[in-house]
Amino acid sequence: MGPAAGEGNGAMRITRAQRNAVAERITSLERTFYGRGPRNVQVSVSDDDPVSLVVLSIDSLTVADAVLGERGHREAVIRHHEALHEATRADFLEAVEGIVGRPATAYLAQVHPDTGSAIRVFVFSDQMHDDDGSGGSGG
Repeated sequence: MGPAAGEGNGAMRITRAQRNAVAERITSLERTFYGRGPRNVQVSVSDDDPVSLVVLSIDSLTVADAVLGERGHREAVIRHHEALHEATRADFLEAVEGIVGRPATAYLAQVHPDTGSAIRVFVFSDQMHDDDGSGGSGG
């Protein structure tokens, strides 16, 4: 799927079909990398520049994460997911950028060690690319 941009003005618009595709792809990637998928995935998009695409994965902790958390090792769960997010960053970026048809200027990911709610934020902005050339996917 290519970009859904306004004609001539570079305005970015992410369609419902693209949001659904992102939810399906994130679920698939989490299954592949974590051994299980989340119970549910919700995708929200802002309309303003910069455009933010927010993916909320519900109940994304593995059994091992849950055991660690229940036994007082919350920091281990956080560190585990920070390492996973860093190791799989390129995969998630490539998947989402391929669906929306634009490169992300920033990507952030975090999981709550108690609830298992995981959030991924993809930011898209022409201004961030044009300002100083440093764009890139921050972390």
